[in-house]
Amino acid sequence: MDDLLSIEKKPDIWVGNEWDELKEVVIGRPDQLQFPIFNDMVRERLKVIHSSDRDTNLQNEGKLYSEAIPERFKTMVNECEAFVKLLENQGIKVHRPRLLTEDELKYNAFWLDGCSSLFLKDPIIVVGDLVIEGGNRTPWRHKDMYTYRELFFERVLGSNAKWICMPRPAPNTTDPTGGYGPYLTGGDVFPMGNKNVLLGFNDVDSNIWGLKWISDLLKKEGWKVHFTAYRSDCMHLDTAMSCPEEGVALICKDFFTDGLPEILDGWELVDVKPADARADACNGLPIGHGKYVMSTEWNNYGEKLKDYGIKPLYTPFEETNHVTGGGPRCSHGPLLRKE
Repeated sequence: MDDLLSIEKKPDIWVGNEWDELKEVVIGRPDQLQFPIFNDMVRERLKVIHSSDRDTNLQNEGKLYSEAIPERFKTMVNECEAFVKLLENQGIKVHRPRLLTEDELKYNAFWLDGCSSLFLKDPIIVVGDLVIEGGNRTPWRHKDMYTYRELFFERVLGSNAKWICMPRPAPNTTDPTGGYGPYLTGGDVFPMGNKNVLLGFNDVDSNIWGLKWISDLLKKEGWKVHFTAYRSDCMHLDTAMSCPEEGVALICKDFFTDGLPEILDGWELVDVKPADARADACNGLPIGHGKYVMSTEWNNYGEKLKDYGIKPLYTPFEETNHVTGGGPRCSHGPLLRKE
């Protein structure tokens, strides 16, 4: 009977920082994207994106992207697949999540319906050998977990990694903040090397209970936790900054209400305008050796990064950036970076 519990040995999982060579990753898929049903909480969150993109969301409440904006949706699918192809051409192993079943699509529909399983950085948080499932403030994002669950059983079990799920957020249909949650997204978690991790807070998505939960966990695992606050007109910390390479940050300085994160002291900083940052100019994906995948829309910042030895790899992501409010970093769940 003990054989029933045997697990095949799997390769290690490790993400110690944002910039080492990316070897293995999960990339989301846009196939089932659906505009959400709106309440006060969701309307409040929409304030962080461009007015024209906000109007697109409001005008298409509850509709599938493929039906509401078919041409733009086709462009988004093509952008996502071009992104995957670029990563594969760089020798990176890319996993893809499956589609949600009909039953899974109905999950949490009583609370607030929608579907946005393209952006796997929100629910998948990997810090060192910890594979953590977060909990987004928007209820329809809680069903994302089903798209990669079987993949995790195949890849995480038997590896060195510890697979941990944070407490599931409590449903709340009356509080415009979503209630106590707890809420936590990978967009607010940055591994920074040498067992340092930076957590960001603006109370738009992650709330203080979610951040306290992961801070407590990481400290018990030997990580030094750094904290930074940023403005509430910015969706996540990875909207405000990224780390194309150790010592170089692409960052919107205006978003940091209490000064820049101290862990960036001595770094070279390429400043980004707030309007550009809100459209994900900072949301690129470092893949190692100074290579940085970013939307072609933001090549003006890519050219500035070249001055610091960064090699921008441009991929079309403009439609995805604007319709959904997410970029290349949002779209990935890292499994292995080689130090």
